Amino acid sequence: MDKFAQALAYLLPTGYAWPRAPESVLMRVLGGIAASFGDLHEFVSNTARQWLPHATNTRLPEWEDATGLPDACFGPLQTFDDRQARLIARLRGPQGYYTDSSPAAVGALEAICANLGFVAEVHYNTPFRVGRDRVGRTLGQLDGMLYALVSTPAEPLRVGVGRVGSRLVKRQPGVAEMACYLEKCAPARFQLNVNFV
Repeated sequence: MDKFAQALAYLLPTGYAWPRAPESVLMRVLGGIAASFGDLHEFVSNTARQWLPHATNTRLPEWEDATGLPDACFGPLQTFDDRQARLIARLRGPQGYYTDSSPAAVGALEAICANLGFVAEVHYNTPFRVGRDRVGRTLGQLDGMLYALVSTPAEPLRVGVGRVGSRLVKRQPGVAEMACYLEKCAPARFQLNVNFV
């Protein structure tokens, strides 16, 4: 506001009839005009900021409509921060190193799991080839399965603590959502097999 008031004061003509004293009527009027300019500037900045996906507070549903979110795998009970993080992840695409530069590559699927908060090792079986594969590697065959070994902290049911109806093994929340999301990301030529270790 002070900068707007200073800019307006520089536009005034000089002379005895145009006092620059801060308590004069003229400068107080300019201060009121500068305040409205400051409010307008802040409003325009906030409006422009709402169209940035990482800074929006009011335009998130419009961003989600444009990108096909919210994803049905994660259900309707997502927090605002979760929805915003998934929007940014959708706009950026798979992050991380993968050798064949395909969004459905093994490294990309591992990066997707990492973005969702899971440590995963993704692999698929291929026939052993002499000259390409090394000694010690398993003799596999192309079975059409994509294996995702997901490391999740598991808490087994304890006698005296657990109750009837409790799960035998309690896993990290979001495991089912992550498996559902991987089904969508996996290449069409594979079936997904998620194992938890």
